[in-house]
Amino acid sequence: MNPVVIDASAGAELATDTFGARARRALLPADAVPWVPELFFVECGAVLRRWELNRILTHAQIDQAIDALMGWPLRITQVRGLSADAWRLRANVTFADAVYVALAEHLGADLLSDDRRLANTPGLPVRVVHLPHRQLTRPGQARPQPVFSCFAVKFP
Repeated sequence: MNPVVIDASAGAELATDTFGARARRALLPADAVPWVPELFFVECGAVLRRWELNRILTHAQIDQAIDALMGWPLRITQVRGLSADAWRLRANVTFADAVYVALAEHLGADLLSDDRRLANTPGLPVRVVHLPHRQLTRPGQARPQPVFSCFAVKFP
């Protein structure tokens, strides 16, 4: 069992059935045990709302993404126990991002994120796994090379 913390930037993508979502799934180890703080659902909802308002995804796609989020076998933890450690990271990252980092640190896990700023933050106590900048697959193209090698895991 390999714990992996998933932040909302990656989680919202993973909940969709887009080319980018499939590429991000390939970054997860086959034995991944996905962990999120309870904040994850609020942030994913905000991302999905923005995508619907900006017509990035259809209403039906958003509904499917929400169903996918609610059906995932996620391990969920409260923010309260992570707050002190998250606060210690405030000089370099937002408090919300720091909650994900603190959870990954507690678990000895990688953090899967789509947030380039977070991924490039120096001195984080965890490894942030992400797709290289602007590397998404299109029909007929080869899969992007992940930042590290791993196998795909499928979410229900």
